[in-house]
Amino acid sequence: MAAREQLLSTALRLLGDGRPEAVSINLVAKESGLSWGSVQNLFGDSDGFWSAVVDLIIDAGPELWAEPVSETIAGRVAEVADLYRGVLASPYAVAVETIRAGLPRPREVLSETHPKTAASLANLDELWERAFLVFFDGLGEGYSDQRGHDVAAVLPSAMRGLRMDQVFGTSIDVDRAHTTLVAALTSYLQG
Repeated sequence: MAAREQLLSTALRLLGDGRPEAVSINLVAKESGLSWGSVQNLFGDSDGFWSAVVDLIIDAGPELWAEPVSETIAGRVAEVADLYRGVLASPYAVAVETIRAGLPRPREVLSETHPKTAASLANLDELWERAFLVFFDGLGEGYSDQRGHDVAAVLPSAMRGLRMDQVFGTSIDVDRAHTTLVAALTSYLQG
């Protein structure tokens, strides 16, 4: 059990730095002071290992999420966008993006080469969408479930794009873009 936890925590630490080379089981095993044989004994193969890493991130999800405070659509959109922004900067989200970038793409190819990992990533995406929709529960009048689903589909992608602009240092004013995105999504949700 200690070896398993050591491997997973080392993987999370390495992946959370965003280094593409971190998607290497040999590197994770070496940094853990263990061998590839340990990984095989504990996880079966690379698919079992990366799936376990994603599942560890899923388990951490509730501690990254917050309960809504605002009673308005505008307030909730601002809250959830700020929440996503913070989550995307966390080592957990960076680890997920590093895994996505380092393993085969697109998802159909990943499903063939790493079916367990693909299923874990699909589960993570579904949980995030569900968490977003639950965030808007109870708004009542003026809120449309269909428009909520639309925003739940676009907001994570848009926020990841803004995060990448921030990471790569483009000339875009990320804070201004964030504010504009919140305003546009609020208008859309309000109909």
